[in-house]
Amino acid sequence: MITELKHEEAAWVKLNLLTYGIEITPSIANLSQKMNFAERKNFYNNPLWQGTKLKVPQELRIHGLVVGLNAYGKSPWQLVLTNTGKELVLKHTNTGLEIHPDLISDLNMFAKKPRTLRLANFYGGAALAFFSPRGCYFFTDNTQCSFCSLAGTANEERRFIGLLSKKDVCTTVASALEYDFNRIEQIMIVGGNMRDLNKGFHHHIELALAAFEILTANGVEDKISIHISTMPPRNLKLLEKLKAVKNIHVMFNLEVWEPTTFLKICPGKAQDYGRGNIIHALEKLRDTIGTYKAHSLLVTGLESPETTIKGATALASMGISPIINVYHSDQHSVIGLKKRPSFNELTSIACGLQSLYDRFPLKPYWKSCGRNAIDAEAESGLFHTPIPEFLS
Repeated sequence: MITELKHEEAAWVKLNLLTYGIEITPSIANLSQKMNFAERKNFYNNPLWQGTKLKVPQELRIHGLVVGLNAYGKSPWQLVLTNTGKELVLKHTNTGLEIHPDLISDLNMFAKKPRTLRLANFYGGAALAFFSPRGCYFFTDNTQCSFCSLAGTANEERRFIGLLSKKDVCTTVASALEYDFNRIEQIMIVGGNMRDLNKGFHHHIELALAAFEILTANGVEDKISIHISTMPPRNLKLLEKLKAVKNIHVMFNLEVWEPTTFLKICPGKAQDYGRGNIIHALEKLRDTIGTYKAHSLLVTGLESPETTIKGATALASMGISPIINVYHSDQHSVIGLKKRPSFNELTSIACGLQSLYDRFPLKPYWKSCGRNAIDAEAESGLFHTPIPEFLS
């Protein structure tokens, strides 16, 4: 029986949790009555909660690492609330190992300013996230990325405003700084795609500028970075607008690397913009905001580990930071619940990513809040350690 998790093993445990998910036990029904935590709000991709409507955390923190609480049903990892109702335990049923994860409390702002619950989300215990627009024209055209569940989750959770204004962002960022000053390390601007990609890009820039205005007024523009995830505009001259935002990171996502897989997984992107044009836009983005502050995400589990690392290596060689996000299967996506990467696949990718962080000055998109990403762990060198035997 293993009785204690060592710190150097935590990154590998995160990979294992992302592989198998976490089984929610009946005791968790009492969790929301006993402890304060940031609840999963169906704001991003949401796996199947075993047919329940339980209020569960959107992530856990284990030895300082944030991991998404993805529940798929049966798993060697079980989340249990003890009989006293005061202690949360993550049990590995194969070995008897018990981990005591930390819950991430929600922002004070949401209680003080209830309207902000309709405007933003607290992501990974460190990021204030704005999602706008909530719709995406790829779903209208039935050409959405096959792993994406935006339409389904938006239909489940209707509390959020569909299209945010600059005022919405200004007031929310100001409130976050007032009530949760030391908890925000980055601001995320993300959303669905408008059919007019120039208009959509301009919308995200306007929201970023609104956030930057408030950060600057409070003297924290160097402390809190702004991150935009969006489609590139058709007019790449619009990228120049990014120069007005200090300390900015932007990602244009390829999702997968292999060209034929890109056609299959991302039909809308392939048809309306093209893989080659996205890569060209990434190069322009790099030249505009700086080497390795331009990012592109690759989703593990949608192609072979070798291809994912090949793509990550190519991006790194171009001065673009690859983002490695572990695919979490979702009932609302085209792929659904039938596909997830294996632990061996994830360990192979993690080792490959670690070698890239050793060779290039890459920057994680999510500094310490990437609940399904593994870039911050690689930046910290955590995949240099051996894989624990109890996970093999």
